[in-house]
Amino acid sequence: MFNTGTGTGSAVTPAEGITAREDNADGLPAAARPGDGPAPRSIDGELPETTARLQRAILPTSKRWFGLGRYEVAARYRPAQSGNGVGGDWYDARFGPDGDAIVAIGDVAGHGPVAAAGMARIGNALRGLSVTGHPPDSLLGWLNRLICSDESPERVASATVCVFDAGRPAMRWAQAGHPPPVLVSDGTARLLDRPSGLLLGTVPTAEYGLAGEELMAGDVLFLYTDGLVERRDRDIDEGFAALLTAARGWHSETAEEAIEMLLTRLDPPVAEDDVCLLAVHIH
Repeated sequence: MFNTGTGTGSAVTPAEGITAREDNADGLPAAARPGDGPAPRSIDGELPETTARLQRAILPTSKRWFGLGRYEVAARYRPAQSGNGVGGDWYDARFGPDGDAIVAIGDVAGHGPVAAAGMARIGNALRGLSVTGHPPDSLLGWLNRLICSDESPERVASATVCVFDAGRPAMRWAQAGHPPPVLVSDGTARLLDRPSGLLLGTVPTAEYGLAGEELMAGDVLFLYTDGLVERRDRDIDEGFAALLTAARGWHSETAEEAIEMLLTRLDPPVAEDDVCLLAVHIH
């Protein structure tokens, strides 16, 4: 999971959540299906059937695409290759009630059925709260109070929620102990300064800051979980530096191009952690 507070440094980690859905007239992507790939195995070699079903129902497919007006979103999710393979990384992308695009990513601490159930609970709660049309800082504040008051076993999670303006290329965003997004504009990559925000589930009265960012056509915003940048043998700041190096100096025409290019340039994630990566391409 990632650390709390403001700025772009320091680390902790979070995990998966808002569920996959079937294709519909709005062009949203297909849901995860049992045939989308081999199910991760548990330590003893077999994934319990109930856990496997839960994972197939909640986790996104390995490749996904969302068209949200001027914002195009591509997503990748890779489960951990060791342990039981079920983690807590989640994401969601959808239209808000006023036509704005809502893109969220998060991480529930831990692995296994408890983490998977936690990501479902948190993801569904955030999806329900988002229909209010309130800004991201309010959504995270409400979500935090829900988690703090819940007697569920998962007590700590991180998240970033972005609301992209339907009328012009701009976004408002808030975060709860999550790694900072990377914005690539005209070939230059930078980490966005994080507004204040404690990990979800830590302090019931926590308040979450709101930040804004003006965007341009052609910009790409990357959202990710900490498994993309954390390694046991290096400092987290080295991971951020490697991410920025991989993201800068090239131009992509689509979100799919952007996400494939970034993954090609980065060192492969470690097997012990699941990884979620989103690319938002502005048109």
